[in-house]
Amino acid sequence: MKLFAWLTETFIATFGITRPRPEQEKTAQLIIGGFLLAFILLAGGVIVFLLIAIHLGHAH
Repeated sequence: MKLFAWLTETFIATFGITRPRPEQEKTAQLIIGGFLLAFILLAGGVIVFLLIAIHLGHAH
């Protein structure tokens, strides 16, 4: 959960959006942090896939 909290704080600081109310903080961390983590993992997966595809393409 600390990862989600850090991702959420980074997102809020970067884009300057309004901070969630204290009672909404856990929900915001789950949603924003979850989407950001999913995006980072997806982007990393695509990059790794493309690098492997390029490497295998040059092997032939």
